[in-house]
Amino acid sequence: MHAVVVEVDASGAEREEALRRLREEIVPGIAQAPGFQSGTWLMLNQDAKGLGLVVFDTEENAQAAASRFGVGESPQPGVVVERNEVREVAATA
Repeated sequence: MHAVVVEVDASGAEREEALRRLREEIVPGIAQAPGFQSGTWLMLNQDAKGLGLVVFDTEENAQAAASRFGVGESPQPGVVVERNEVREVAATA
C-alpha cells in the first residue's frame, strides 16, 4: 500500500465553505479513484493549514491520484497545495 500526503494552505478561503467543498466534492471524488482504500482529512490548524492522508492499493494508483493536484495548484478557491508526496505505508492499526 502507498499513501498520498497532502498539506494545503487554506488561509485564502472562507473556513465553512472550504470544509463544505472538501466534504461534498473533494472527498467523494477521491474516494472514486482507482485503488482507493481509505482517507483521513484533518481540520485546519491555527495557521489555516490542512492535512490529508489517502491510502491506495498500489504505488501506481497513489501516484496517479497525487498527480491530480500539484504543489502550488488550487483544488478549490482560496486553497493552495503546499505539499503533495507519495510514501509507502509501513504499518496500520
